[in-house]
Amino acid sequence: MVPRAPGAALTLCLWLAACGRSLAAGPGAAARRLDESWSAGSVPRARCASRCLSLQLTRLSAFFQLFQNNGSLDWCQSHKQCSKCLAPCKETRDLQKEGCLSFCEPLFPKRSHECLTSCEFLQHVLAVKQGDCPAPERASGFAAACVESCEQDRECSGVKKCCSNGCGHTCQVPKTLYKGVPLKPRKELRFAELPSGHLEVRWSSRFNVSIEPVTYVLQRRWNAGLHPSEDEATAWQTVGQTTDERARLADIRPSRWYQFRVAAVNVHGTRGFTAPSKHFHSSRDPSAPAAPARLRLANATSHGDGSVTVTLAWDGPQEPDVPVHHYKVFWSWATRSAGVPARKRRRMSVDGSQNSMVLEGLQPDSDYSVELQAVAYWGQTRLKSAKVALRFTPTPAASNKDPLGKDRGGPIRPQPPAQRRRPARRLEVGAPFFQDGRLQAKVYWKRTADPGASRYQVRWVPEACAHNDTDRPAAAASATTQENYMILRDLAFSCKYKLTVQPTGPRGPSKAETLSFRTPPCTALQGQSRAHLSCPGEAGPDLPKVLATPQDLSASFAVQDGNVTGHFAWTTAQANLDPPATGFQVTWAEVTTESRQNSLPNSIISQSQILPANHAFLTVPNLRPSTLYRLEVQVLTPTGEGPATLQTFRTPDRPPPGHGPPLKHHHPHHHRWAPQRP
Repeated sequence: MVPRAPGAALTLCLWLAACGRSLAAGPGAAARRLDESWSAGSVPRARCASRCLSLQLTRLSAFFQLFQNNGSLDWCQSHKQCSKCLAPCKETRDLQKEGCLSFCEPLFPKRSHECLTSCEFLQHVLAVKQGDCPAPERASGFAAACVESCEQDRECSGVKKCCSNGCGHTCQVPKTLYKGVPLKPRKELRFAELPSGHLEVRWSSRFNVSIEPVTYVLQRRWNAGLHPSEDEATAWQTVGQTTDERARLADIRPSRWYQFRVAAVNVHGTRGFTAPSKHFHSSRDPSAPAAPARLRLANATSHGDGSVTVTLAWDGPQEPDVPVHHYKVFWSWATRSAGVPARKRRRMSVDGSQNSMVLEGLQPDSDYSVELQAVAYWGQTRLKSAKVALRFTPTPAASNKDPLGKDRGGPIRPQPPAQRRRPARRLEVGAPFFQDGRLQAKVYWKRTADPGASRYQVRWVPEACAHNDTDRPAAAASATTQENYMILRDLAFSCKYKLTVQPTGPRGPSKAETLSFRTPPCTALQGQSRAHLSCPGEAGPDLPKVLATPQDLSASFAVQDGNVTGHFAWTTAQANLDPPATGFQVTWAEVTTESRQNSLPNSIISQSQILPANHAFLTVPNLRPSTLYRLEVQVLTPTGEGPATLQTFRTPDRPPPGHGPPLKHHHPHHHRWAPQRP
C-alpha cells in the first residue's frame, strides 16, 4: 500500500449511502436469507468505483500517486472525466435492464465514453462472479457430467461459476478466486459515540496489499428491544462506501442494537465481509416520539336521526426512537343553541399500529375540538409527544357520497403499521443456537428492585423430550451469576425445559421467576450452523479444510551500493495437499517500535505479492538497512487460504563507504510468531 503523507487530512469518504435514510426493511428471519447476496450491487459498485480510481491514477501526477488514499477520491468526484466514470457506480437503478446508452447519453450528451465503459464494466461484474473457470479437463465428479446444468454464474451457489467441462456446463469452483484481491479487514471493529450523537465506526486493514485502490463497503443490521437478538434483526443493509478505514453515521437510534461488518474491495473483487461485530447500543436515552402530523377530517357521514359520524386520520411519527405504543385522543364540544356553551370532554386510546379512528353520534349544531398525542414506553418510562389539535363543525348535508374534509393532497394512503414493541417480561430466553459442538441459549432477566440481592441462582430442568439420546441425555443444571443474563449450555434437542431464576442476598432468597421454553430438533439447526452439525443417526462428512502451513521461513540479505536486497524462502509441510495449493500469498511490512491500540506493531509500509505454487521463495529489493521487517506467508487453495505463518527479520547495517565487495548476510535468529487464522 502506498505510504500516507504526514498530516494529510483524513477526508476520504466516497459516499455514505443511506446515512440519512431510514432502513425500510423490518426485522425477520425471511429477510436474512439475502444476507450474503451481492445482487443488491454494493460490492460490484465498489469494484466499479475502484476501477475508476485505478484508471485515473495512471494519469495523475506523482503527487496524487503518493496521496491516492488522501485526496484522489475527492479529486475524482470533482474531475470532469473521473466523475463521468463514477456516475454508473453510484446509480442505484438496475442498469442491466435500463441499458448504458439510455443512462449515460442524457447525462453526458457530448462525450459519454467514460460513463459507457464504466457502465459496461458494472454490468459485467453484476453478471459474472470473480475468478476464472478451471480448464475443462480438470473437471471431476458431477462437474464433469455432460449436461447443461447452468447458463449464468448467478445460477450457481456461493462462489461457484458456470463453467464449461468440454461437453456441457456445470457449476464449478473457480481458480485464482482471490488473485489480486485485498485481504479482509480485521474483524474487531471499534465504535466511538461522539457528543454530536454521531457514531464513528473504525476498522483496520490486514497489511493490505493492493496496487489498485481499495474501497470499503460498510453494512449494518439492528433490532429494537431491551437486549440484542440476531433472530429479530433486520437484513444487512449498506450504509457507506469509503476509501478510509472509518465511517461516521448520523442516524443512530438509542433503542436499537446494531451490528456492523465491512468488506475490502478493489477492481478484482473481494474476499467477503468480516464476521458480524459485537453489538453496539447507544448510551443516550431515547427521545419522546414526534407529534403526529396532518391530523385531518378524512370522512363524514350523516344519518337519518341527524347525527354525524366522522373519521379522523393522521400520519404517525417517522422513525421514532421507540415504537409508538398507543395514541391518546381527546375531544370536546360546545353546543351553539344553548345560551351558555356547555363544554364536555371525552378521551380514548388507539393502538399504535393504527392511523385513524371513528367518532360517532356527533351533533351538527356543535363545535368540536380534537387533540391527539403519541405515547411510547421505554422500560417503565412513558414518553409522550406534543399534542396536535383540530377544530371542526359537522355539516348536516354530509353523506356517504359527499365526504367532508377530504385531504387536499389526494385520498388517504394506508400507512404501514409501526414496529410494535413486545410487552416487557421479567424473564426472556433467546433463540437456541449451536456453537462449539453444543446447543446453547441465552437467557435475560430484569434486575430485582432489592438492592441487597447481588447474585442470581439459575436452574434449568428438562421436563419432557421427544427422543431418548443415550449419547447426550438431557440433564438438569444450575449456575450462579452476578449479571442479568446467562448462556445455558449443553442443552438437548427437542426438549421442553423449565427455567428458574432466583435472586439471593444477605437476607436470603427472593421471589423466583420461572419460564418454560422448548429447544428445536437437530435438523432445524443444520442449515443455520456454519460448522457441520451431525444429528443422531447421521455420519458427518469429511469436509475439505486448508491445513497447509508454510514452515522454516528463512532470510538472507545482500548489501550493495548501500541498498539491501532480501531473499526469503520457506517450505510446506504436506507434499500432496487436498485441496491442492494454487499459490502463496506473501506480505512483508516494515515494523516500527510504536504500536496502535488493538493491533499488531505499527506497519508504516505494507506490500504483498501472490506467487505460483512452485515458487516458495521471494526476492525483495530496496529494503532499509538495520530495520525490522515482518513476513507473512499463506498457502492459497481453491477453497480458501490456510493459516498464516509470521516471522520478523532484521536487515543488516549499511557498510561504511569503500568497504569492498558486496556483503551477504544470513539471518541467524528468527522471532517465530504463532500462526494466526486468516
